[in-house]
Amino acid sequence: MLLPKSPPAVSIFVLCDACYWCATFLDKTRVMDKCPMCSAPQLSSFPIMPDESFIFSYDSKRGVELDFGRRKKSG
Repeated sequence: MLLPKSPPAVSIFVLCDACYWCATFLDKTRVMDKCPMCSAPQLSSFPIMPDESFIFSYDSKRGVELDFGRRKKSG
């Protein structure tokens, strides 16, 4: 008897809207309600699928820039 495959884990990218602290959580149950750096309650979150990658950059003039793309397959 084959067991059904569990769905792939979805990572969560979290960004503080006040101070731009950010983190990627591998378990959505661990995402917090307020920023650990400045205690602001304004956190934005984005799901990251297993085949996605992203680049985060910050510039004082341009602000936050997120660049999403597909992961390169190895092999």
